[in-house]
Amino acid sequence: MNKYKQRTLALASLLQTATLVEQLASTGTCNSVSAEASLKSIITNSTNVEEVFASSKDLETGLKSLKTAFGKKTKDMQNIIFYSLALINLEKKLMKNQVFLTKISSEIEQIKNQNFFEISHSNSLARLAQLYKNTLGNLNPTIMVNGNELYLSNQRTANHIRALLLAGIRAVSLWKSQGGRTWQLLLGKKKTLKLINAMDF
Repeated sequence: MNKYKQRTLALASLLQTATLVEQLASTGTCNSVSAEASLKSIITNSTNVEEVFASSKDLETGLKSLKTAFGKKTKDMQNIIFYSLALINLEKKLMKNQVFLTKISSEIEQIKNQNFFEISHSNSLARLAQLYKNTLGNLNPTIMVNGNELYLSNQRTANHIRALLLAGIRAVSLWKSQGGRTWQLLLGKKKTLKLINAMDF
């Protein structure tokens, strides 16, 4: 797989986490297949997109969102773009905080070695959410998630959102490892759309 395709898929993985957060915050549910794939990416060490995601089908939600983001804007897409850019900014701050980086990697290693809970199990989500709160939740500015208070005040939904924001940070680092830069988001839209349209998802 060429570098541009790897970078596009990594960017799609970022938009996927942002889209899932938007879905949870506004409806209380999200695409479970995409959520599982995004959460699993947290416990995969590789910087090879093909090793992190089994196929482009794992990134269906993200690829559709990326296509929409580069096309016509909708109101929920504005939130998705806002979360994606906020995650890029937050990852940059995290990279400068060695204490939090060490804490995150050691906790993820523990979760990875604990095979008795699926990554999407409520216990795993609670651990990932707590890890997010204890580290990234202390970096400014914090990501403010907009949505329906009925869902945002639900503990499991709140945990799921925080766990997916952690997956979003993983997506940013994956995208950067493929040479992803913020300025590229303004350029090469046609090339990216052509690539997405040629994919099977």
